Amino acid sequence: MYLGLVNFSLLIVFGLAGLVVTAEAPDIFKQKQGPVVVVREFTAPPSASDRAVAGLLADTLQVAHAGPPVVHRNAANQLVAEFYSVNGMVRATLLEGEGRVQIQTFRNSIWRFIDNAHATTIAEEGRDAALRAWAWYIELSIWSLIAMGLSGLWLGVAARWNFRWTRISLAAGCAAFAALYWLER
Repeated sequence: MYLGLVNFSLLIVFGLAGLVVTAEAPDIFKQKQGPVVVVREFTAPPSASDRAVAGLLADTLQVAHAGPPVVHRNAANQLVAEFYSVNGMVRATLLEGEGRVQIQTFRNSIWRFIDNAHATTIAEEGRDAALRAWAWYIELSIWSLIAMGLSGLWLGVAARWNFRWTRISLAAGCAAFAALYWLER
């Protein structure tokens, strides 16, 4: 019972995340309001690698809740560092010839926030304490859901094995999983 109560908010978030994907809620690139754009002075060291410049941008911008940047060059050969978080994305485009950096901040709707929050894992690096705690909560909930499933199986089989519906339910669940595995191979 207590494990069920611990998992309540997580199951709500996971259920809503499934509805967000099913209903195809708009992502940060398709929202009505565009990104907030700011241009700041920034000069990269001439001999620095793209990854080193992205690290300097990360230190300068201090993007909240974001992990390490995704670094690439766009079609105009400008260095782009993208910082992703559950709140959205911050894209920093280095305007090398001008000595500036253009910062675009894309904010998630509450629905995309829920979708991103459900995908947070303990394997992600560079997250702040709140997101790390949420990731550990997800991990605890996953293991407790496994424990609840196994204990429910044990209780059902041990106490009610002589009931026909117990055997039929167990066989139907196992057959459904086996069919899914076989069909997706």
